[in-house]
Amino acid sequence: MSFEKDRDDENASVTEKFRESISKFTLISTPCQPQLDSAVATVHSSELPTLRRSFRVAATVKSRKPEVKCHVDALNNSTSPGKGKRKAPNAILSKNAAKKLKRGYAPPEAYAHLSPLTDYLAYGLDVVFCGINPGCMSAKRGHHFAHPSNHFWKCLHQSGFTPRLLPPSEDSSLPKTFNIGLTDLVDRPSSEASELSCSERVSSVPILLSKLALHRPRFLCLVGISNWEILQKALLQMTTGPSKASGSSGASKASWASEKNVGLQPFKLCYPTIADPVSDTSSNISETLLFVVPSTSGLVTQYQLPAKVKLFAQLKSLVDQPQSELDTSEMKCIAISA
Repeated sequence: MSFEKDRDDENASVTEKFRESISKFTLISTPCQPQLDSAVATVHSSELPTLRRSFRVAATVKSRKPEVKCHVDALNNSTSPGKGKRKAPNAILSKNAAKKLKRGYAPPEAYAHLSPLTDYLAYGLDVVFCGINPGCMSAKRGHHFAHPSNHFWKCLHQSGFTPRLLPPSEDSSLPKTFNIGLTDLVDRPSSEASELSCSERVSSVPILLSKLALHRPRFLCLVGISNWEILQKALLQMTTGPSKASGSSGASKASWASEKNVGLQPFKLCYPTIADPVSDTSSNISETLLFVVPSTSGLVTQYQLPAKVKLFAQLKSLVDQPQSELDTSEMKCIAISA
């Protein structure tokens, strides 16, 4: 009997120790009762082995991560008096990124309801400004650079080309009143220049050169850096060779390419000498110099209005110089015939 009693007592002791162990483990690993954390740490820390202490810390840290995340989400979704619900930073970034996405190619039929603009050209103008293509609002109103956010007319006035700020509706007066012309590389309208194909732009270059050969302006100002990139590729294919002052005739065409995106370019369009169509004198214009300014569209943020005006002013200073004072001897000559 005593042997069985001792065995029962021993089993009861083991069972009690097991229950005590389970009880301690359950309290330590339960993350849903934060009010017990300090008590557990105080009562049991001296009794737990090192491994169990590590588990206690890991369990506590892991259990608190969702709380921190919920706290951040709560801040993002919190409301302020009169301001409504706050937007999450990721949502704001996604919205800004979407604004910067350019339109893709649009076929001509997409804007078939809009008509091209009229060129305003005359022989021997001081400068012809060439845009990329008409925008939708310009095409609807029938005037160049007609969108209210476009900087062209402001640049023209603030750089000294016009004594007052002209409205787009007076574009037809430019050749006769200010000796300035207007045209576009591609005549079909679109909402954005990115809706034009590269082949459209390239195929329009010969048409532009024919206009220049017929009217022979002193300067061609390309409005839009992409305009110059297209024209430059075409001119490199037409280059007759470097000028006598520019070095070896064996220089590669790639080395003649302009390294400047804006400003006066190292090319000139050269025309055959003909008698002046009006007075039959030697006042014939034999070359057109090339100048580049960034797009005057308000969508272009790389160049702000003051920077654009500065470039227009540089062109104005060149236009004001007599043709005989401009040294063009080192420019690459592109022979153009009407």
